[in-house]
Amino acid sequence: MYDYIVIGSGFAGLSAAVHLSSKGKSVQVLEAANKTGGRAYSLTDNATGTIIDNGQHIMMGCYNETLHFLRMIGAENNLIIQDKLEVNFLLPHFHKVKLKVRTKLYPFNLASGLLRYKALSPLNRFRMLKFFLKLPLASDRDLSRMTVYDWLEQENQNEDIRKAFWEILVAGALNTGIRKASAKTFREILIEIFFKGNRASTIILPREGLTEIYCLDAVKYIEERGGRVITGEQVNQLVIQNTRLKAVVTNKRIINEFKGVISSIPYYGLKRILPAQYLPSDPGFTYSSILTVHIWLKENKLKDSFYGLINSSIHWVFNRGTHLTLVRSDADELMDKSKEEIFELVKEELFKYLFIEKDDITGYRILKEKRATFIPSNKILYDRPGPFTVVNGLTIAGDWINTGLPSTIESAVKSGRMASDVLE
Repeated sequence: MYDYIVIGSGFAGLSAAVHLSSKGKSVQVLEAANKTGGRAYSLTDNATGTIIDNGQHIMMGCYNETLHFLRMIGAENNLIIQDKLEVNFLLPHFHKVKLKVRTKLYPFNLASGLLRYKALSPLNRFRMLKFFLKLPLASDRDLSRMTVYDWLEQENQNEDIRKAFWEILVAGALNTGIRKASAKTFREILIEIFFKGNRASTIILPREGLTEIYCLDAVKYIEERGGRVITGEQVNQLVIQNTRLKAVVTNKRIINEFKGVISSIPYYGLKRILPAQYLPSDPGFTYSSILTVHIWLKENKLKDSFYGLINSSIHWVFNRGTHLTLVRSDADELMDKSKEEIFELVKEELFKYLFIEKDDITGYRILKEKRATFIPSNKILYDRPGPFTVVNGLTIAGDWINTGLPSTIESAVKSGRMASDVLE
């Protein structure tokens, strides 16, 4: 018998299992897929033998829960962590403009970095800096009734500023557009990134694939402490009697000996296995997609590790050495397009911004995550459930529960820690 069962092996599930294991509890993790990682994993491309991610995930220095989790499992060295914030933005024709912090004299270094951001005119740089200076004074009550677009309009952030900075930042941080995202949620993210010291705003990238940077070490940590991680076993039903969780029914067995269960699967997955009367109230989630395109070249001449594309249908280009990874957040309009149509769009953007021509490309692979994240709209601002349920013995985790964060790796990891604390 294991003390606890964790359903799902993404960041939330592995975080919950690791935190329980650290307290001397034995844990059994059940994963329906034949791999760990949930919605954040790596795989091997059969045509090239390259390890690729299902989607490039950016972390930041303000991801305190994630960094603590990775330190616990001995995986912190799997990350590339910037010393100071530096982002290369591109205008067409490989016109590079940097958003760069030159010193560690916080917070003046951030102000000077914004004022040197040459994608904008001097006047627009001043307008953007003024917006940041007013952030701590913004009213949560007012922002909870506004979209990011409404807020930017109110604060004189014109179209040039939105295209050159805000739209890329919102897409990367919230995986949605400025007309859908809650201004209150975005303000909370901006405070975390830009008002919590120098490290908070730095970019963190994985050295290898996602499975290699956290899944393998987390599984090892759990199993070295008496736990077990099982893939290919799907939970089909949670049996409840008198509001108490009595059994976990999988496609292979019935488990009825445990002290508690943590479900870390998405809300739509929980609806499949938990009777409706015991479900947390439906916050009314709507979802946003992410498109990832991996590109292999005859010769990779790019020097920088990543680029943000200004006013492009592609938001980010990551240089993985062996290949390029292109990411479009909030990609719903592209989900129904064929691979050939998407590749045509990608070729145009690569040539327009990076002078990469069709003949330079030796191969490509397109990955679509249709329900990558929920949209952090004002509609669900106060309706996300916490880790508790009405079922005795059942706790929930996942980036969708109320962590105070949008649907990010940090939210998932935090939720796992919260759920493990509830069981103690």
